[in-house]
Amino acid sequence: MVSHKMNTFFHAIGTASFSLAVASATLAAPAWETDFNKGLETARAENRPVMVEFTGSDWCPPCKYLRSTILDSPEFANYAEKNKLVLVELDFPRTPGKISKELMKEREDIMRRYGVTGFPTVMLMDGTGAPHARIVGPTKTAPEYLEKLENARELKNSLNGEIAAARKLSGSGRAAALAKALEKVPDELQGYHKELIAEIMASDPEDRFGFGKKEKEARLMAQQSEMLEQFYLSQRGKIRGEEAQKSREEAGKILASPDLLPPIRLKLNKFISDSYVLERNYPKSLEYLKIARDSDPGSKESARLQPWKENMEKIIAGEKNRACIPCSCYFPVHAAEYGFQPSPGRAG
Repeated sequence: MVSHKMNTFFHAIGTASFSLAVASATLAAPAWETDFNKGLETARAENRPVMVEFTGSDWCPPCKYLRSTILDSPEFANYAEKNKLVLVELDFPRTPGKISKELMKEREDIMRRYGVTGFPTVMLMDGTGAPHARIVGPTKTAPEYLEKLENARELKNSLNGEIAAARKLSGSGRAAALAKALEKVPDELQGYHKELIAEIMASDPEDRFGFGKKEKEARLMAQQSEMLEQFYLSQRGKIRGEEAQKSREEAGKILASPDLLPPIRLKLNKFISDSYVLERNYPKSLEYLKIARDSDPGSKESARLQPWKENMEKIIAGEKNRACIPCSCYFPVHAAEYGFQPSPGRAG
């Protein structure tokens, strides 16, 4: 027979076990904000780090794996709780009606702003929206992913420490120390640290560290990117005959500007190349494809054009069965941006 004391003991153990189970269940499913701006507001108000997940929850297998194996795991829940992460999920579903067109556009704008080109991508940032780390794709296990998150956290702590030390200095010494601190951030993410860059520039009136020049280039890039977007819109649907020729002439006028930045020059030459593809004028398309590739040498966009060039050369040389290459099979990836559609008709 079990004594009253033993009953009390077992009851206490059972209650404690139940409480632990409830706590574990709670930690296994942390809350995710779905409004990017609200997430940043919370982070600023409470001085917390932000983790933003860009995902395709209903169509992307790696996204589903990341969520089920890692982000829904107790290990991640404990890590997020311990480090007070503000979690933001930006989902890009393909199921019709799952989110509104307005919300999809808003999220696409954020995706473009941060240069996200694949899913799943996770960005670690502060409440100002300045990222210090990017993780693309899942790892095999939760501990492996947590190691990446921990490396990003340590980088941020080190960055904050160096910035705090630099702010005790003045003049060129301050600028040098701040610039050195910024080097801890991956190159492709440094431009997002606008407040820090402004601080460096204020302590470096002679622009010894080149941030003033970079700032001017960034403004010019924004202006020219907007101009390019307007050009695409104005040429939408002009894909045949005289209209297509006039579109290429308009692109040529823009290309004549000596101030045009290399990335914009590449895109405009690619526009002309795509236009010729849709007319099945493969030699002219190849000509402008080469010009596009050489417009911004060493860039990622230039490297991406190399396979296109090689494939086009094979088409022209007859090394491929041209009957298998109707225009729709070689439809330019970016053509839809400016309203091109594959033209009907027989294969080239």
